[in-house]
Parts: sequence; C-alpha cells; structure tokens
Amino acid sequence: MKIICLLSALFLLLAADPVPGGAPSGQGVLIVQVAGFENNTGNARLLLFDSSGKKHFPSQDDKAYIKKVQPIQANKAVFILEGLPYGDYAISVHHDENADGEVNTNWLGIPKEGLGASNDAKGSFGPPSFDKARVTLDKAEITITINMVN
Repeated sequence: MKIICLLSALFLLLAADPVPGGAPSGQGVLIVQVAGFENNTGNARLLLFDSSGKKHFPSQDDKAYIKKVQPIQANKAVFILEGLPYGDYAISVHHDENADGEVNTNWLGIPKEGLGASNDAKGSFGPPSFDKARVTLDKAEITITINMVN
C-alpha cells in the first residue's frame, strides 16, 4: 500500500510540470497598441510571426502566423490577438496609407509609409531582426505598445 501511495504522489508531481524547466503551456491574449501614425488615412496592417517564421520577419506576409488590418483612429490602432499559444512572437506594423496592401518605397528602396516593430526594434541599414523584436507571451494577457516610425 505504501508503494502505491508513493507512486501516486510521484505521478501527481510529474503531471503538474510535464516538462520541467520547459516553456509554460497555455494560451493568452496579446494586445498591441500602435501609436504615432502620421494621419488617419488608410489602414494599419499588422503581421505577427511566431518563432517558426523568424527568418521571414518582418515583411514576408505569406509566412506570418497572423495578419490583421485595422482602421486608424486618432493616429492610433489597437489589435487584440486572442487564443495565441504561449511562446515567442515578433510583430511588424505598416501604415498602408493608400490601402494597396504593400509597403511603398522610393527608388532607393526606402519606405515611404510608416513602419513599426515590437519593442520599437530598429535594424541597421535594413529591417530589425526577430530577436530584437521578440515578445514572449507567457501569461493570460499582455499589452505592448509600438511607436510608428514615419
């Protein structure tokens, strides 16, 4: 009988933390507040990349885990991303002023529309890396703010 009790207690301990030291399991809500749009024209386009798409961050739309479009009001936009598995993400936001679904650039390839990334990450002579923009969702709800670069 003592062995059965001991084995039951051991089983309960292992079941409480199936991956000791591992990432927590669960789902949460990521609220993304975007500020600093130059105007209210067009839309705010958000791309959320999970860690499996990190090499495609920040701009490869077809590789994004989630894509969302929101209207801009009072030079701000808010995105509520529900049901996200706990993990690492990076977010890019584009002010699509002419609503064509693309980041418009000048002849040198420099964006003519506003851009932003989680952690307000910036790159050196190019876009920021996934690691600089990484946000870890590890609880029921987190809120982040992204400030646009116009």
